[in-house]
Amino acid sequence: MILYNQKDCLTVRKNLGLPDCILQEGRLTGKILAPKGWSLDLTSGTFDKDYVNEQIQLGNFIPILGAVEVTNNTPEATTEEYQGGVMSVVRNGLPQFNFKYLRGGWKFANALYTYNSFQAYDVLFVFSSGAVAGATSGTSLTGFDLGMMNSGTYMFTDGNTSSSVTTSIQIINEAQFNRDVALLDASILDFNVNTEIFPITDIVMTGRADVSESKVYFKATFDMNQATRLGGIAIANLKCYKNGVDTVITALSLSFNSTTQEWQFTPTGAFTTADKFIVELYDSVAVTDVAKIGNRYYKGATAEITPVA
Repeated sequence: MILYNQKDCLTVRKNLGLPDCILQEGRLTGKILAPKGWSLDLTSGTFDKDYVNEQIQLGNFIPILGAVEVTNNTPEATTEEYQGGVMSVVRNGLPQFNFKYLRGGWKFANALYTYNSFQAYDVLFVFSSGAVAGATSGTSLTGFDLGMMNSGTYMFTDGNTSSSVTTSIQIINEAQFNRDVALLDASILDFNVNTEIFPITDIVMTGRADVSESKVYFKATFDMNQATRLGGIAIANLKCYKNGVDTVITALSLSFNSTTQEWQFTPTGAFTTADKFIVELYDSVAVTDVAKIGNRYYKGATAEITPVA
């Protein structure tokens, strides 16, 4: 069961004698993109750390957190005034917010730009308190109905202001946003959404194979800084394809050469220069091409590798 619109004051108050218990979400600091139409049953579902991280690893949730400021650009309601001075509302303004991000630099802005879209996602809001907000639809928790998602031009530092990028979003169902909110308070959740979830990181992988050594080699570096290598890789984080068929990596054969900055391993069975290999980050438990190393997620694969003699 998902507990929403409630707060366990006994776990957060220290006998200050306050007469009430009010949900206070704090400052809006980020958002989580969700697939269009995503929902979770409020009576039988569980919105916890395991569920959220699973959705991130599967590529369903895309957390965009850590905004230094968020401005509300929702326009005023459009009204009509009649001869007697009576007014009526023609339509309410659709909720619109600008999120400003300082971290990540130009490469982060470049990645954020690839999510520019219209009605491609729904969205959950994240707050400084650790609270998460979505909407209710019957007995389901949903994201807010997202229309525009647009990242603006990356702004360089000018010596007085920091470099930054701003994303603008618009919710296209104002009644859903203003009437049907479901606030998951931080005291109810089993994790801090601001510090305990991470988006998938793209990894650039290049490889080679040597028939005479019976070895496959690969390098794994961060796409946003290819001078930095990915460490901590284990056999469980890899999948090796030989001619398109999953090939077992020989146990204990994986090692890292600090001089060449290459990982190397021995695939099961002999191979020739006619064979082709692909090495991919993988998670056999989640059955997805996103590896979990520590508490973070990484995605990448080599191009097709042709062995040398």
